[in-house]
Amino acid sequence: MGKMGIIFAILALMLVLIAIWFLAGVKVSMSAEQLDYEVMDDLGDGVELRQYGSSTFISAEAKDSNSAFRILAGYIFGNNDNNVRIAMTSPVISRQEGNVLNMSFVLPKGYDVDNAPMPLSGDVSIHDVAPRKLAVITFSGYATESRIASQRLILEENLSSHGLSTKGEFFLMRYNPPWVPPVIMRNEIAVEVE
Repeated sequence: MGKMGIIFAILALMLVLIAIWFLAGVKVSMSAEQLDYEVMDDLGDGVELRQYGSSTFISAEAKDSNSAFRILAGYIFGNNDNNVRIAMTSPVISRQEGNVLNMSFVLPKGYDVDNAPMPLSGDVSIHDVAPRKLAVITFSGYATESRIASQRLILEENLSSHGLSTKGEFFLMRYNPPWVPPVIMRNEIAVEVE
């Protein structure tokens, strides 16, 4: 095989690996149960008003995203009083409060505070979330601090121009694992509105 043949083989292999990466990302993104909502209005600039039903979250506070994720993943992988594995859902919800990151997983349908297995770790809390109306802006790619800040600014300006008041803090919702190709990643900045 000549030099051109080797280069062609390497390029073909790279294309196959990229295609596998992309397809695996699509499969993972499509297979996870997602938090249900109804779109109430499209406000432009990628901003939607959504109505969410009641749901049950598990939450943890930690110094960073990786630590919080490990705590919550431990619970759904069986670190609970029934040693039960619970399916991963999306989105993963996080909010930075000073030096503390608050992260939540949504439990699958059928779970609530009364029937969810009790966590063995005192770092995990379980709580029901009442129905609520959220304003949400969606963006793709990695959720870097600068992207989060710029998307939040667009959301704030949009809500202000529509005369909508917020209730509570802004938060990030991530729908994909970090290894999914950035072009198909789905992230959202959200805030409750009155």
